[in-house]
Amino acid sequence: MHTGFDILESSSALRRHWLRRFIAGIVDIVLVFVPTYYALRILDVTNTTIVAGLGAGLVWFLYAGLFEGRFGRTLGKALVRQKVVSMGERRRYKQTFIRSIPKLFWYIFLPFDVAVGLATEGDPRKRWSDGLAHTLVIAYYPAVPRSKKVPQARPRMQRKDEYDL
Repeated sequence: MHTGFDILESSSALRRHWLRRFIAGIVDIVLVFVPTYYALRILDVTNTTIVAGLGAGLVWFLYAGLFEGRFGRTLGKALVRQKVVSMGERRRYKQTFIRSIPKLFWYIFLPFDVAVGLATEGDPRKRWSDGLAHTLVIAYYPAVPRSKKVPQARPRMQRKDEYDL
């Protein structure tokens, strides 16, 4: 059996999947870290960079666990149209908080989590914590409501009296 790194070399779909997850992570980082950093600056906390890294990890853990538990996605995942699903029955908050644990110490454990997930045999779309939580991140394209669908073209009906001479 092949690892995720082996498949990553030949599968453009898997590369797109991980690129989308990376972009979603960057969006979530900006949404969490920037307000946390400036809140700590306003509060005049010493060693703002260190405290912001630890505080933002805690905020990111809570943000991801709550949003993924409730909606199945964070704002970053919604932007790139991805969703967290359970490999079992229904997605539970317990699962989303388990898969969010690496975000607490994002600077060490999150890259490690991704690398171990890709280095092990099995589904190459999973981080290691996804395997522990029995979750998976999938592409998600919401259904288009009927009112927003493009109407089908209909042939024009000719009125007989206009063209009959």
